[in-house]
Parts: sequence; C-alpha cells; structure tokens
Amino acid sequence: MTQTPGGWHPDPTQPGQLRWWDGTRWTEHTAPAAPPAAYPASTAPGPGPAPASSPYGPPAYGSPRTSAATTPDGQRLAGWWLRVVATLVDGLVLTPIVLALAWPWTGRIVEAYGDYFDEALDAAERGGASPPVTDLMTDIAGPMLAVGLVWLLTSLVWTFGFLRAFGATPGKLLLGLRVRLRDTPGRLPWSAIAKRWGVQSIGQVSGFVPFVGTFGSLFSLLDVLWPLWDDKKQALHDKAAGTNVVRVR
Repeated sequence: MTQTPGGWHPDPTQPGQLRWWDGTRWTEHTAPAAPPAAYPASTAPGPGPAPASSPYGPPAYGSPRTSAATTPDGQRLAGWWLRVVATLVDGLVLTPIVLALAWPWTGRIVEAYGDYFDEALDAAERGGASPPVTDLMTDIAGPMLAVGLVWLLTSLVWTFGFLRAFGATPGKLLLGLRVRLRDTPGRLPWSAIAKRWGVQSIGQVSGFVPFVGTFGSLFSLLDVLWPLWDDKKQALHDKAAGTNVVRVR
C-alpha cells in the first residue's frame, strides 16, 4: 500500500477546510480551502471519493497538497537566497565589531604583511630571493589564532543572545525569517542553539588558523550549499540541531 505524502488535504471532519497530514497522522493545523473552480455544467467533474473520517485513516492518495516546502506542521521554509542574504547582513554587522575588539592582534597581522612585502620589494630591487612565506606564516600564526578566538566568543554571544531572545539574528529579523525546531514550534532551546553554533563555528574559526583554514572554508561552503539539495531545506548546522529556517512574512 502506498503511503500518502504529507501536505494540506481536505479536512475529513470539517467540509470546506484543509487540515495538515504529516504523513502518518492528522495534525491540529487547519486552513481555509480555496474556492472550487467554476466549470460548465457539461464538463463539471464528478464527485470524488468520500474523505476518510479522522482519526480512522489517512486522506485518499492524490488529494491536493501544498507544493511549497514546509515544516511538518505546515510553516513555509525560507528560500536559499533569503538565507544567504541574511547571513551576509549578519557578517557585515558582526565583522567590524570583531575587528574592533581584536584590534591589538589585527594590527600585528597588518604590520607583519607590510614588513613581508617591504622585504620582498627590497629583494626584487637587489635581484635577490624573496623572503620565505613560511616566515610570514610564523609571524601571523599567533595573532590569527587570537583573532579567531575573539570571533568565536563574539559570535557565541551574538548567536545565543539573538536566537534565544528573538529566534533570529539581525539579518534574519530584517528579512522576516525565524529559526525553529523542525518538529516543534516555539522558543528555541539552549541545546539546539549550541548545536547550530558549534557546527557553524567549525569553518569560521578554522579559517583563522594558518594551514588548516582551507579545509574550514570548504566545510563552511558545503554547509551553506547543503539546503539546495536537501529535501528538508536544512543546512548541516540545521541537521545537527534539528532546526529549520522559516518565513514569518
């Protein structure tokens, strides 16, 4: 027997209304049904099969259901581009804050790069060999790690504070998005916020560590792209936390 897919179906208990079927049971979520299309008398379709009576059975297979991606209880999921734009907005706000807080170390990084390029130019003018890049990497390793730790702590406060208080970071608030548990609406628990932040931080922080930053960047890219092919529209950090990003307007 083929299982009826989840979606909006005619409510078996209230005519003229839709009810959300999650694939195994009826939920409490309802919506008004769209008015039927007008047909000429000669071409009007005949009556369909009688709906199953809740809670005794599922809707008939092939009954209308929503084509938009939703959570199991019917809340619309955010599109990939909206999520990307929200992330960019957050980055534009958060990056200057981190650079200001980490200025003692970012200044040392800028100085190290300046010294390296000065030495390289002097060597080129004299016809000598350029200074080894490994020297530059050694000089900036400590400051880069310090900047990474500042970013980590700042993003921790940022993420935990906004997601717990508002269910969204500023970028998501601006675009009408919210983060929620996939199966349970309501306020995000601390555990889910921690899991989201932990997975997202893998790529962000490793990018500040010389020699391993490339792998972190690849992980971050994979995390961002994952909702494009995931049937639940979840990024890797959503998978870990059991969350979805949804639209509220």
